[in-house]
Amino acid sequence: MSMQKPNNINQLLGQLLDLQERWEEFPDAFNWPALKALAAAGADAYNEGNGPSFQILSLDGMRHDEFHLRFLEYSLAAGFDPFKLVQASSGHGLMPVFGHESLAEAATGNPWSAKMLALVKAREPAR
Repeated sequence: MSMQKPNNINQLLGQLLDLQERWEEFPDAFNWPALKALAAAGADAYNEGNGPSFQILSLDGMRHDEFHLRFLEYSLAAGFDPFKLVQASSGHGLMPVFGHESLAEAATGNPWSAKMLALVKAREPAR
């Protein structure tokens, strides 16, 4: 279990936003290995007991595109578990580390979100 401090999550988010700006400005020359390295660094940044995970803060409510799809692919390959539940910051109960409902909603109108949803569903544990 990784106990990330909020400052670490904020640093990861800052790096992700910087990379997203670069992607938006120069998509043809984007440094995909840098995004892959960041996804690996944040794969277990669940922020347990401190608030939302790095991944939920990175992907929830976004207008998804290739950048977000690759970030999710790289995160999953690095060991991110979108079905993990962690201690809530209130100390009472568990909370998901990934926004399944919001991704499903986004997938109804965005093909990138639909691809992301398929990736996540392919990893859903058997019930």
